[in-house]
Amino acid sequence: MSARDLSIDDVDDFCLAADEFESGLAPRQQLFGRTIALLFFQSSTRTRLGFESAAVALGAHCIGMEDMSASRTNASIGESVEDCAAVVSRLADAIVVRHHECSAAARMAATSVVPVINAGDGWNEHPSQALIDIHAMRRGLGTLRGKSIAFGGDPRGRVVRSFIQLLRFEGPREVVFCPPPHYEIPGDLASALAEHQVRLRVIADIDTALVECDAIMMAPYDMSAIGEPPASDYVSPHFTPKHFAITAEKIERLRSTALLYHPLPRFDEIDPSCDSLPNAMYFEQVRLSKFMRMAVLQRLLNAN
Repeated sequence: MSARDLSIDDVDDFCLAADEFESGLAPRQQLFGRTIALLFFQSSTRTRLGFESAAVALGAHCIGMEDMSASRTNASIGESVEDCAAVVSRLADAIVVRHHECSAAARMAATSVVPVINAGDGWNEHPSQALIDIHAMRRGLGTLRGKSIAFGGDPRGRVVRSFIQLLRFEGPREVVFCPPPHYEIPGDLASALAEHQVRLRVIADIDTALVECDAIMMAPYDMSAIGEPPASDYVSPHFTPKHFAITAEKIERLRSTALLYHPLPRFDEIDPSCDSLPNAMYFEQVRLSKFMRMAVLQRLLNAN
């Protein structure tokens, strides 16, 4: 599943199903006796536990390895991800995969005989997180139509890439980026927004977003260490400069009502002093994520 393959009807259906799971209107044991394989070649906390929690809530059980470096699909042994998927798909009803290589999920889907859910592949995509973020932002704002949505931090990550693919359907007034110096907005993001006639604006100080935007999706200031190398000779300071970080003092001084979202983990881009403020939506985002992952598993497995 790629965010690019989803339509607005798909997004609406996923959000409705997540609402029904949250409210108890949808039965919880729809996947009783089914098996979900969790193949996380890259470290994960929320996504792995989120899918496991969702599977358990639906009556399924999970299999997988705590440390995928111990599997034969590693650098020292060298089994291909295609063969890995071909084997595991004969042992499970669905595969959830996270991998450090771009396109790894698509390569596994090509040989798997069961659905493969992309839980993050390199700098490419993270579609289930994008569904979670859209759902959480709709819940917080009521609607994204006509709203100003900002992105703080490194714009090159897979979460932003998938989110933009879904955000283009939502009719925001504009998308505002507050990136580190020397990092341009990726061309595919700019093209997706232009195609849907969504204004793109770049700002140099997060205070502008706190004053002018309805919601801010934060990300680490620089993510080169965990993925794509810098596109220039720019050297990351390995901390978030003050004018890119959000603190409670800034929110209160600026009287900001902007809602704050973050796929997590955070570092110093959102100070913990913000956690108790009504602006902070990121832990609610986590709570809602379980129901969206239930919706994803239920739809893909019941369609198979």
